[in-house]
Amino acid sequence: MKRWIQAMSAEQPHTRNLTYEEAREAAADMTNGASTDAQCAAFLMALCMKGEALEETMAFIDVFRSHAVVYSAVQDSLNCAGPAEGRQTFPVTLPVSLLLASVGFKQVMHGGTSFTTRQGTVMKELLEGLGVATNVPIKGWQAMLQQVHIGFLSTEQLCPPIGRLKGVREQLGLRTVIDTVEKVLNPVRSTNVILGVHQRKAMEPLIPIAMHSGFQQTYLVSGIEGSEDLPLYASSLIRIVTPWGDETRVMDPQKFGFRSEPLPVLSRDEQMELIRRIITGDESSEVKRERDHVIFNAGLRFMWFEKVGSYEEGFQLAEALLKRKEANKVMQRWVERSQHYARQQPPDGGDAPAKIG
Repeated sequence: MKRWIQAMSAEQPHTRNLTYEEAREAAADMTNGASTDAQCAAFLMALCMKGEALEETMAFIDVFRSHAVVYSAVQDSLNCAGPAEGRQTFPVTLPVSLLLASVGFKQVMHGGTSFTTRQGTVMKELLEGLGVATNVPIKGWQAMLQQVHIGFLSTEQLCPPIGRLKGVREQLGLRTVIDTVEKVLNPVRSTNVILGVHQRKAMEPLIPIAMHSGFQQTYLVSGIEGSEDLPLYASSLIRIVTPWGDETRVMDPQKFGFRSEPLPVLSRDEQMELIRRIITGDESSEVKRERDHVIFNAGLRFMWFEKVGSYEEGFQLAEALLKRKEANKVMQRWVERSQHYARQQPPDGGDAPAKIG
């Protein structure tokens, strides 16, 4: 590991990018425990300071994915991994995913545990607070996805080497190549993905990375807090990459009659309370801002993934599903099924994680 750190060091006269094979060797040292925490931290910092080259990122993705747990392929699904630092505002994507699942479009969500150095609330915390069990064994999780059309995977369980790096990443307190790896693990080989970015310039390098990860229809969104959620209080740039082309669009909510003030900062409990109110059909003025965000984003996704014929139809469908409390029905089934399968944990070795070879 030391030689790769030195190769990227700003103190060296010939600082350079690593080749794919060199980066793969460095990633392998991290995943198999051959490097210390200090070496891992130094490498990730050097890579971050230099800027990750595409070949370096590809190598890390390939190595870490080879250590990920194997799940059955569900290609006609939507993969969604929110920002690693979590959310400080209302997590629009959760009720949106519940609405998409209510019409049978399978939603695969994944993410890690919270960082004390990053102030947001992560999806795992929200789901567990709402009653969803996140420690479901592989076979049970796969059955649940077929039954409920939605599931969440903890990154630390999905890819244990990422979990072992949590302390290192927390002490660094900045985004590294591991944040990118987390987003594109693609546990069930989904062909569809929505990726949020903090800055528009981050979209370009994600395009070949998404294609390399097996995604055929990729939506890159400069969303709220770097998430996949588009705001109503500003226009958003999105990048759509498919086998048929590469298109950039500006989505202006006002064109569709949506307007809103920025979303306020919320605690975890406040986020959960708003989620409960919206999915149970609350149409009061107190939740209108957040509810409108859900309708707008769900309508976009219904259109993007060809569940409706127009954006207007998507917004109408989202509103109708909320009124019928379909998102809440999905959540109730998700809680019940996840807890059921979590209680059926197999004896040691009975459902041992397989590795992608």
